[in-house]
Amino acid sequence: MNLYAALRQRAENTPWYPKRKSYRVLFWREITPLAVPIFMENACVLLMGVLSTFLVSWIGKEAMAGVGLADSFNMVIISFFAAVDLGTTVVVAFSLGKRDRKRARAAARQSLVLMTLVAFALAIGIHLAGEQIIDVIAGAATPEVKALALSYLQTTVWSYPAAAIALIGSGALRGAGNTKIPLLINGGMNILNIIISSILIYGMLGWHGLGFVGAGLGLTISRYIGAIAIVYVLMIGFNPALHITLKSYFTPLKLTILWEVLGIGIPASIESVLFNGGKLLTQMFVAGMGTNVIAGNFIAFSVASLINLPGNALGSASTIIVGKRLGKGQIAQAERQLRHIFWLATIGLTVIAWGTAPLAGVFASFYTQQDDVKEVVKVLLWLNAAFMPIWAASWVLPAGLKGARDARFAMWVSMLGMWGCRVVAGYTLGIMLGMGVVGVWLGMFMDWAVRGVLFYWRMVSGRWLWKYPRIKSNSLAENIRAEKSGE
Repeated sequence: MNLYAALRQRAENTPWYPKRKSYRVLFWREITPLAVPIFMENACVLLMGVLSTFLVSWIGKEAMAGVGLADSFNMVIISFFAAVDLGTTVVVAFSLGKRDRKRARAAARQSLVLMTLVAFALAIGIHLAGEQIIDVIAGAATPEVKALALSYLQTTVWSYPAAAIALIGSGALRGAGNTKIPLLINGGMNILNIIISSILIYGMLGWHGLGFVGAGLGLTISRYIGAIAIVYVLMIGFNPALHITLKSYFTPLKLTILWEVLGIGIPASIESVLFNGGKLLTQMFVAGMGTNVIAGNFIAFSVASLINLPGNALGSASTIIVGKRLGKGQIAQAERQLRHIFWLATIGLTVIAWGTAPLAGVFASFYTQQDDVKEVVKVLLWLNAAFMPIWAASWVLPAGLKGARDARFAMWVSMLGMWGCRVVAGYTLGIMLGMGVVGVWLGMFMDWAVRGVLFYWRMVSGRWLWKYPRIKSNSLAENIRAEKSGE
């Protein structure tokens, strides 16, 4: 009893205790309605990706390695679309926070038009240069793996326009506070991917299927179905704030609005492309370590992505919450809520990673029965758990900073972390010092550490709010009103 009283007294003396009610309201009224559908959507995407990997793994580890190499390049391109998607989300959330529906619709429409055109251009260029791209990224991989990677890449590039539409349309809907429609569309799209791909790969009703080619074709078809669904939802005005007719897509683009989106999207795109380009380079380090290591590295990244899902959802929620708060002029609330989301993500992810690390071998068994691949997966997932306490600072915080349109700082930090730590340290430890894939992953964790320190400093210093000057008296009054109203 004395121990309980002592602990309670200690808790009551913390800055958190007087604000516990407002934090509870924040969690249930703002974070949960946004984060849970985003989490479910991301979970659906990743789980369907896992199942897609299963489908390919049954063909053989060479097929799995080929998909892993091609997807590592595809992610560079998809990350570019995702960055513009982020810019769209922020501008839509900020505009609707100011009750400017017309500007929100214009931002969504123009982003969709521009990125669809860019995606078609990229698809043509990458298809033509596919062989050269695979030669570069595959390194010392076997000719069989290279051939499979090229086949998958040249098929999936034609899904880029559909991926751009689905990502940006979903981002616009999230910016409007609607996270359920993107969940349903992207979840359905990925379920269709599994169904269509399994039929195309293995056949049915006496048809023997297309084999490996069916994997890329199934993904492409399902993405176009998802893109059509997004365009339809926007066209019928399911969300009145984002009613975009088909005719409006053919109206001239307005540079003022588009530049506001690109003001966030371009730095974020540079950040994402250079970051994922560096990530691709580290995958090239791994490509020369043997097929078992390539496959194990691919599986470990897939499982780690599942573990990080709640953090990614909280990061996306922080972008929307911060953007809307700042659009309403509620600067102190935006600052307080970002801190809360950061600590929530840090504690939650650490518990999940440490709790699942002992099951690393079980996770590996879902993907493969080859012992050499399993051992690689187990070592990497234990390492991932050890460094998880710094993950939220390096990934959740920049998502919130971008909600405040502080995208350039995030860009420079990410470039420093990737090219100054992950690439250099990964090459030094993994290749030069002979630590193999473990050394490459240690370079990644050094990247996390640098990013985390700098983003945390940015948050506590308040410099991420440089576009939003505040008056202290107004901020104090704002906090008092918010806590009285239970915001």
